[in-house]
Amino acid sequence: MSQPLRKAPHAESEPLCPELAIPHLLKNLHYSIRQAADEAFRVQRIDMSFAHFLALVTLQQEPGVAGAEIARRVFVTAQTMNTILRRLETDGDIERRPHPQNARADSWFITKKGQGRLDRAKVIGEAVWLRMLSVLRPAEIKQMQDMLERCISSFDAKVNDARAAKAMKTAPAAKAARRR
Repeated sequence: MSQPLRKAPHAESEPLCPELAIPHLLKNLHYSIRQAADEAFRVQRIDMSFAHFLALVTLQQEPGVAGAEIARRVFVTAQTMNTILRRLETDGDIERRPHPQNARADSWFITKKGQGRLDRAKVIGEAVWLRMLSVLRPAEIKQMQDMLERCISSFDAKVNDARAAKAMKTAPAAKAARRR
C-alpha cells in the first residue's frame, strides 16, 4: 500500500515566508508526483517506476545520452541510474552503444519495445499530471508555467554569465601560453 502524500512543511505550524516555503513545496510536489505515478503504474500493471519512466522519456528526447547525464536529469545518483539502465537493457527497452566522445561512457537508445512501453506509460503519466492540475483554472496553469519557465531562465542566465566570466578569465592565460 502506498504512503499518504506529504503535506507542506508549514501546514500545521507557523507559515514560512515564500522564499523558504516555495523550495519545500516544489520538493514535496516532485515527491507527490513520483508517488502518484508509481502507484498509477502499479495499478495499471506497468512494471516500471517513475525513475524508469523519466529515463525512457529522456532517451526519447535525447537519443544517445550518457547514463550520468540521464541520472542528473532524473535526480538520482549515477549508481541508481546504472541499476535502472541495466534493468531497462535486460528488459529490451533500451540498447547500449559506445559513446562517440568518451570511451569510458556508454550511449543509450530507446528500442521499439521500449518506445511501446513508454507510450503506454505516458498515457498514465498524463492522467497523473491532469489530476494534479485539475485544481487550477486554465489561466492559473498558464501563469504557473510562465512563472516556472522564468525561474528556470534565471538559472540558465546565471550559468551562462558564469561560463562567460570564466572564459574571459582563462582567455588571457591561454593566449599568453600560446605565445611561449
